[in-house]
Amino acid sequence: MNSRISVPKLAAAACLGALVVAGCGSSSGKPSASAPPPTSATTTTTRPPTQAVVSESSVRVIPGSATGKSPCEKASPAPASPGQVGAGTAGSGGAGEHGARGMVQQVPLTKAEQSALEAQLSAAKAVIRAYPTVKDAEAAGYSMSTPYVPCIGAHYTNISLVRQFDPAHPSELLYDGTSPDSKILGLSYLVYHTQGPPPGFAGPNDRWHQHNANGGLCLKGSVVVGGENSTRAQCAAMGGRKTLLTDIWMVHSWIVPGVACDWGVFSGECPELGGRLGGTAEDGPYPSTIKVS
Repeated sequence: MNSRISVPKLAAAACLGALVVAGCGSSSGKPSASAPPPTSATTTTTRPPTQAVVSESSVRVIPGSATGKSPCEKASPAPASPGQVGAGTAGSGGAGEHGARGMVQQVPLTKAEQSALEAQLSAAKAVIRAYPTVKDAEAAGYSMSTPYVPCIGAHYTNISLVRQFDPAHPSELLYDGTSPDSKILGLSYLVYHTQGPPPGFAGPNDRWHQHNANGGLCLKGSVVVGGENSTRAQCAAMGGRKTLLTDIWMVHSWIVPGVACDWGVFSGECPELGGRLGGTAEDGPYPSTIKVS
C-alpha cells in the first residue's frame, strides 16, 4: 500500500470507484425475465455451468442476466470497475479488463455455513433499522464520500470501522440520495486487510473486490472525484490524485427490505438502481424500479 496515503483517508473513499469522469455512475445489469432473482444469499442456479462466463478466479456469470435494459445499465452503459462487475478481477489490471456483467452463479453452502450466514445477516439487518436515513447515519459518525451513483447509491463512510470485518458494524452505508431524509439502500463492508481479502460472510459467495485498475481512483481529500478510468491528467484537473488502494477490500450486502437486487445479496451493483449521478435514485431519465419505504 502506498505509504504516503493514510489508511483512514483511503478507507473513506475506497469503495466509491464507480464514479466515472464522463458523468456516469457504476454499472450493472438486470437479469432477463427468465432468470428469477435470488431470494437469499445462498440461492443457486440450475443453468448449465458450461454456459457461464468464467473469470480467472472461476467466478461464473450467468449469460443473459445482463440485458442492457435495466435502470442502472441505461444510466451507466459502460462498466466503471473491473473488480466490481460479475466476473471481474480484483481490479488491479488495466482499465479495459472488465469482467462480464450479470448474476454470479452461487455456490451451495453447508448447513454450518448456512447457519453462520443467517446469524451474520440478522446482525447486519439491525444496522438498517438503526440508520434508516442519512440524518441517522451522520449522527452516528458516517459522512458522505460520494454523491448518489446509479447502481450503488450514495456512500456514507465511518473510517473508525475499517480495521476489521464485523457484520453488525459496516464501515459504509448506501443511500438513495444525499438529503437528510434519503433512505438506506444497502450496506458496504470496506475493510483494510493485507495479503488478500479479509474473512467475511460465511461461505464463498461474498466476492470481495478492489478498485486498483488504471492507477486506481481519483481522490480529492477523502472523496472520490473520478473513477479508475480517469487519467492522471483528468484527475489533476479535478484537483485530485490517482491513488492505488492495494490493501482495501469491499463487499456489498443488499438486504434492505424492498431492495431486491436481482443479481444477489452480495452483488457488486444492484441493476434496479438507476437514477442520476449526483441526484437521487428516482431521477430521470432512468429512475430506479425499487421503492424504499
